[in-house]
Amino acid sequence: MRGSCLLMLGWLVVGPGCSRYVVQVEVEPVGAKVKLNGKAAPGDRWAVAQDSGVELVAEWPGGQRLATGLMVDRDIAVVLRRDGDRSQVVGARQVGGQAAVAPAPVAAPVELTPEQKMEKAKALAAAGQKAFELTDYDVAIASFKEAYELLGDSQDPKAPEILSNILYNLAVVYERSHDVTPEPERLRRARVMYRQFDEQMAGLVQGWAKSAEHADVLARIRAIDVRLVGK
Repeated sequence: MRGSCLLMLGWLVVGPGCSRYVVQVEVEPVGAKVKLNGKAAPGDRWAVAQDSGVELVAEWPGGQRLATGLMVDRDIAVVLRRDGDRSQVVGARQVGGQAAVAPAPVAAPVELTPEQKMEKAKALAAAGQKAFELTDYDVAIASFKEAYELLGDSQDPKAPEILSNILYNLAVVYERSHDVTPEPERLRRARVMYRQFDEQMAGLVQGWAKSAEHADVLARIRAIDVRLVGK
């Protein structure tokens, strides 16, 4: 690899025609994470090509951020201050100015009450049903999944039965969607959903194992097994 520049074991190996300069950065106060062109380096020390334009970014634990652009003409030492005052640059000229940026406030997520979760889940289930009727199967799947996730940790006594019904709906939609998008994974997911529905109903309904509904679910699973043969 004659004529190329390699970085090996953290040490710079310079081949013919590859002029490199060192950029050394210090921060005040200490504790900031520094990156040059988006990359960190041990000791905040980088080797860059001659006449390179680089961006230095320092971020302190409190969220303060300082960025500056430099053109590297030779080995340089840079001190970056949290107050935005660049106290020393040797061997480089600044490009594009320097900015101290306070972190943008992050809005706290709004936590829904159990009642709101239940109402939203019902609306999503209704939307899933409507999408199913319109043969928008992937939209229906997404709606039913979101409804299921909303009620996954619900303490409402009605939640287990509602979750079971959602599982059944998901199984039906996955199975039907295979007619439009013949991917075996859709049938496999339908089979899993039918099985989960059957297991949950066994814990909710006395005598479920002898019911016609249980027999219907088993028949659906067997039919899927037949369709999956060879896929």
